[in-house]
Amino acid sequence: MSLSEGTKFPEGVEFSYIPIEFATLAQDDGLACAKPLPLKLDKLFKDHSGTNTAFVFVPGAFTPTCTEDHIPGILKQLKQLKREQNIGAVVIASANDPFVINAWGKLLLKQLGIRGSEENPKIIFASDGNASFSGKYSNSLDLSSKGFGVRTARYAFIVGQDQTIKYFGKEEVSGVNKSGIDALMNAKL
Repeated sequence: MSLSEGTKFPEGVEFSYIPIEFATLAQDDGLACAKPLPLKLDKLFKDHSGTNTAFVFVPGAFTPTCTEDHIPGILKQLKQLKREQNIGAVVIASANDPFVINAWGKLLLKQLGIRGSEENPKIIFASDGNASFSGKYSNSLDLSSKGFGVRTARYAFIVGQDQTIKYFGKEEVSGVNKSGIDALMNAKL
């Protein structure tokens, strides 16, 4: 199975996540997390009906390319994503556990000065535990030889209001050409 443009996004997909509370983010030291919750994508789509949803998958939180080049570019352009691509929610995911992805998300948001706002899409940092979803759709990497185990590949897609995949891009080697902010902003939706 694979994900591709023009196909319906599968029903019943669930990740886990710890919501980031923007009201208390400035005081949050990142050392404690709440209990992970299920992120039911069917409900997410319903809650953001009338908008598109962007998904960005990375091999790992706190890794150089993901932290320095990939995700900051997307976070810095949230208002433009909402305004120009009608993105109602952005889900950033990796195979890391929900505690790690939450701490990474909070750190990035604090460092970049990103605040929750009506002008921004909803931001969710989620765990694709064991890269289960990514592996099922041929979007995982086996980095066991480097001691990292199975990870999500670096890829992104946008699910439209009708829950059809409107854009899909996967990096073949390295870089963020197909899954970065420019690809998301230039996607023909």
